[in-house]
Amino acid sequence: MQISNQLHIEGKKVLVVGFWWYQNMGDELILLGTLKLLLAQGKEIFVVSANNERLKTFFSQPCFSWEQGKFIDISHITFVDELPRGFRSLRTYIIKKKRKQLKYFFQVDAVILGGWEILTEESPHSYRYRLQSIRPAFLWRRKLYIMGGVQIPRMFWNKILFRLILGATKKIFSRDFNEIEHLQHYGFKNTEFFMDTSYFAIDDRGKYKKEAKLNYIVVNINRHGRLFMEDFIEDVKKYLHMGYTVYFVPVCAGWTDDDKIYFDTVRDLVDNKPWLKQGTAPAVLFELYDRRKDFKEFLKLLWGAKKVISARLHLFLISEFMWLETKAYPYQKKVSKMQETLEQIEF
Repeated sequence: MQISNQLHIEGKKVLVVGFWWYQNMGDELILLGTLKLLLAQGKEIFVVSANNERLKTFFSQPCFSWEQGKFIDISHITFVDELPRGFRSLRTYIIKKKRKQLKYFFQVDAVILGGWEILTEESPHSYRYRLQSIRPAFLWRRKLYIMGGVQIPRMFWNKILFRLILGATKKIFSRDFNEIEHLQHYGFKNTEFFMDTSYFAIDDRGKYKKEAKLNYIVVNINRHGRLFMEDFIEDVKKYLHMGYTVYFVPVCAGWTDDDKIYFDTVRDLVDNKPWLKQGTAPAVLFELYDRRKDFKEFLKLLWGAKKVISARLHLFLISEFMWLETKAYPYQKKVSKMQETLEQIEF
């Protein structure tokens, strides 16, 4: 199945809202892919974010093609601060005079709510939070498009919020075939398959498909994947015993969700393994790799890896999109669902 890049959004000016979490690689790549598709259509784009400076810095890095230039030209994008969600954020919004940005919400023709699992009961308060995110579509009656994971809720209040959201939605672009079937059976017909937009963040993937594989692997585990810790340790131990270097990459480095603490946990567990200190066992080559310093160099590291083992969805996905040997720990449904989707499209 050919992956379509035809993202049909009506209107010239498009507002993109979502959970663009601070220093989460998955969110950043989803947004990057979406913006590239919109820029290719000549859209005028407004991005709502909790940390605009971080996004500007990320998008200003050298592009994936490893030539001169940047990921995207941010001069064509207006970055807008999130609307307040409570009393304290309203106070900050007023004090810092962010209310001047309200004019942008009046200018747009359409609103895209994008991200990973946008509406899911696996994340507490997801439906309420997303309803707040799409206030521009409600308050200014703009066309709303949803891109990402959407699950039909079971809880009473979530069902009410879900109906409110669908009532304002023109179309849903889903990355899950089963999800499309469920939405249509629920009564929302205007939905179609669209690949997770992190796919479009990479250029020239075919150029590096045959990159020589070196004597190291890339791994990640996070708070959601702790239930797989024993299996994860066994994987790390196996490759260390074969003389491989193991690079641990914190995919998320936000102040409330930092994968780095699990690097320390795994390192302590590995260092205490008696088999590493016996006979001809190799030295422990378990290293932390900061992908934030230079994303181009991080991609070079990935392309040379013998294998990528991850609990984070988008380290798994970006590796799959680069045709690398991967192993994913399905800590949430979104991981197993994306594995099924890749099989269905015969990626």
